[in-house]
Formats: sequence, C-alpha cells, structure tokens
Amino acid sequence: MNNSNQSIRKRWALGDYRSIGKVISPVSAKLVRLVNVKPVYSVLDVACGFGNTAITARRAGAKVTGIDITPELLAQAKEEESIAKVSGIDWREGNAESLPFEDESFDIVLSTFGHMFALNQKATAFEMQRVLKKGGRVGFATWSPELAWGRMYDTISKYIPTVQNNQSMTPPPPSPMQWGIPDKIQELLCDVKDIFFERDTVEYAILSPNHYWQEMATKSGSLIQLIQALEEENKMEKIELIRQDYLKTIEPYIHDNIVRLGYLLTMATKV
Repeated sequence: MNNSNQSIRKRWALGDYRSIGKVISPVSAKLVRLVNVKPVYSVLDVACGFGNTAITARRAGAKVTGIDITPELLAQAKEEESIAKVSGIDWREGNAESLPFEDESFDIVLSTFGHMFALNQKATAFEMQRVLKKGGRVGFATWSPELAWGRMYDTISKYIPTVQNNQSMTPPPPSPMQWGIPDKIQELLCDVKDIFFERDTVEYAILSPNHYWQEMATKSGSLIQLIQALEEENKMEKIELIRQDYLKTIEPYIHDNIVRLGYLLTMATKV
C-alpha cells in the first residue's frame, strides 16, 4: 500500500463514523430501493465503511460483498451485521481503485459517500464499471460541492497541510466533491447508459452550530487528524480560527435544530 493510501486508511480509522454515520441509513435504504435490489442479485458495496448499505442490501435478500480500505471500519461492519441478525456478507479489505474481482462479477455495484474519497477518480470509476455485469446497475450517493457537506469539506481542506491533503501528488487529485456534479459523473462513467440523477436531503438533529462542530471535531477522522497536529504544535489559536470558519459555513444550513445535508443520487446501467 502506498503512502497516500496508508494516510487515508489512518484518517478513516481515527473517526467514529458508525456514530455520525447513522444519519445516512435512510440514504442506504433509498439507494437499495432505487437500484431495485432483489434476492437473486449479487451486490458489491464499494468503500462500504461500517456496512450500512451492504447490510441494507443483504436484508433485501441479495448476495452481498462489502469492500473497504480500512480494517477498523470492516470490524465495525461485522459487528453491525451481527446486531442486524443477518449473515453471509463477504467482507473484504481492498482499494476502490483496484478491486480484487474478475470482470463482470456483480449484478449491482453501490457506494454511499465512500468511493468518492478514493484519490484516483478515473481508476475508481473504471473499476466499478469493470466488475459490473453487462446490463447491471451502478448506483451511488455523493455529497455535492455547492451544498452543506461540500462547503464544510472545502472549509476544512483550506487548513489541512499539503501532505495530508495529498497535494504532494502530481498532479494533485481532484476534489471528492467532483462526484457530486452530474456533468463530471457523466465524464467518469463512460461505459453506461440511462444515467439517472436525483437530489435529496438527510437531516442531522443538532442543538446549535457549535454542537455540530463538537460532533465533527471528535468523530470526523480528517478533522481529528488536523486538530491533533495543531495541538502538537501548540497552535490553539489556529484551531479556534478553524472553528469560527466552520461555524460560519454550517450556520446557514441549520434550521429548527436540524442540519440539512443535501446529496446526489446517481444510477446507470452498464452497456
């Protein structure tokens, strides 16, 4: 595993995504319903995280494989599978940019806010299409750059050191939020037809903007890593600057103690 992927794996392992990720459980259900998962189908969940979409597909009766680059998240996924009282999911450690499966192995390939964070977007798109059977469906949920999560991502990214932000790569990788732009998705999915887009929103109940900051500062791997680095350098004033910037970014999206997180659903059929 190269240094960039090791850094990504470490970052994801730092976070408490099972806790903050509960908010996206309805997205998993909507995605599974959108692609019409059935018991006869083989399903791959790419960058499966703690298993929310893989488990949802398994509960629909499908034969499911979940793959993720982070062993700690896969361990959580297995725990969630046990709690859900389902079994038989094939959990694999692996990289979305180089999937360890034969061509045309799956009827459906899914990802829920996961594959979008792989560094090589073209390789990831190619791999997701490669392992999909002809006539099979690819479906995913992604954050969009112009909406709440995209804005928050941009705010934090300004402060992340260049090495941590993978800017040492030549050329630097595009923003993960590119996966939330329909035109960019159409460029990446070159082996499909009937591309369908739908926008929706999930709601994150929170008492105040600072409560949301506190949640992310203690549970989001990227933010935890950034804060830890600044604490080691005793740059507490910079942490406060980031907090204030973050609050300004998130406040317009909070109404009635709810953060409204808009996202994009995509579905397409392999030709």
